[in-house]
Amino acid sequence: MGRRPKQGFTLVEVLIVVGLVGLIAVVAVPALFRDDSATLDRAAERVANAFRFAHAESVRTGKPHGIIASQSSQFVKVYRLDDTVNPPVVHYDVYDPLSKQLYDLRFNTESRAPSISTIYFKFQGFWWPQSYLGFAGTTGVPKYNDSGTIRMLENGYIRLSHEGNTRTIGVSPLTARVTVQ
Repeated sequence: MGRRPKQGFTLVEVLIVVGLVGLIAVVAVPALFRDDSATLDRAAERVANAFRFAHAESVRTGKPHGIIASQSSQFVKVYRLDDTVNPPVVHYDVYDPLSKQLYDLRFNTESRAPSISTIYFKFQGFWWPQSYLGFAGTTGVPKYNDSGTIRMLENGYIRLSHEGNTRTIGVSPLTARVTVQ
């Protein structure tokens, strides 16, 4: 009795190969077509929450709080202003109530991450926009104290970008209402 040469694959072998190819496709295809706008939306919501928190803390505590941002260093921080001393002192000791970490948002830490593309806080009487925004204690009105001269916010926003998409986080001048567009 001689051995017969194999003529093909068994049904079990074919099913195993098809199953493995299907498993690889299930894992790989969503990564190729993932919705990067969701990543940008989450980053924009984090910035919007920082604005809202600084405003709420200012109203709650009666002490000025605010936001400072840097396009070159890619961060947004919430600060507390001690205006009981002259000159006022900025403290970066505000904690995120959810994470219990300092309220310090970092962006563009990897190539596929959202980044801060524009910071624009324009106050009355200033020719150039600023990179920070303060909220008055108790009222929460967005303003800037320029050596005793109160300058009201005219227009304020931070724009994030990610793979050709943008989200703008805006602050209304009098009400401090935060919107994400």
